[in-house]
Amino acid sequence: MKRQRIRKEFITALCTILALLILPASTARADMGPKPEILVKVVNPPQGEYYLDLLTLDNNSYKQLDLTSYDPVKINLLENYSEEGWKPGLVMGTPAPMWGDLIGEKTKGEMWHRFGYMGVPDEFKLIIIIPENKIVVSELINRKALKTIVTYDYHANSVSIEIPTIAYIKQFMGTLIATLLIEGIFMLVFEFSFRKNWLPFLLINLFTQAVLTITVGVLFIKEGIFTASIVFFPVEIIIIIIESILFAVFLKEHSKKRRVGYAITANVLSAVIGLVIMLFSYV
Repeated sequence: MKRQRIRKEFITALCTILALLILPASTARADMGPKPEILVKVVNPPQGEYYLDLLTLDNNSYKQLDLTSYDPVKINLLENYSEEGWKPGLVMGTPAPMWGDLIGEKTKGEMWHRFGYMGVPDEFKLIIIIPENKIVVSELINRKALKTIVTYDYHANSVSIEIPTIAYIKQFMGTLIATLLIEGIFMLVFEFSFRKNWLPFLLINLFTQAVLTITVGVLFIKEGIFTASIVFFPVEIIIIIIESILFAVFLKEHSKKRRVGYAITANVLSAVIGLVIMLFSYV
């Protein structure tokens, strides 16, 4: 009886701590989640100063860039460019704010251009005003993820998009490690032997975290917190059901009722931790 009372008090205290952590995090980060971002890496760049902007078909409402410090000849070329409705986003404006700079940053012989915030377009072209004040336009590009990395070869006038593999690995490992830690602690709290149960514990969590990454993780990386959060809770409910069934069958020791109780308690808390990780990631 004493052990059960201690276990209940421990669970209650941990739930309270997690609630105190997640509620302020959700409020404070309402507008601090990851925003769309396009990174353009220019290889074989023009020799000399050039300007690079994103061509967009969107309506132009917000102008974030102060143009007074730029070359007026190059700015004039950008302001007067309009082919089939395409217009430079930084110079002519975007439907929502977008930050960026016409001049890139040089790193190891490559030029990097960053564009970010809510005005980043889903489809766009690159427009370059080369040092000789001539216009070069790339092929059409579709944004693949919340953070899209575009490699543009100026000499070949060709474009490639990098798949955000590292982001998917980061998402998977972050939630997996947190889940193993939380559920491992609760396995001991519920008095299961880790030595006897480590294999089903590990395999079941690898499977369910893969499901979480394939569904919520992919949406998070491609669409952001809001869309991922909508899917997060129903997916977590399904995961809790799956783990309850699997743990009831494959865990050793104690009754099936206790195994299911462990699965539900541990998964609810690891889901809360997973949501916190989501809120604080990629900011």
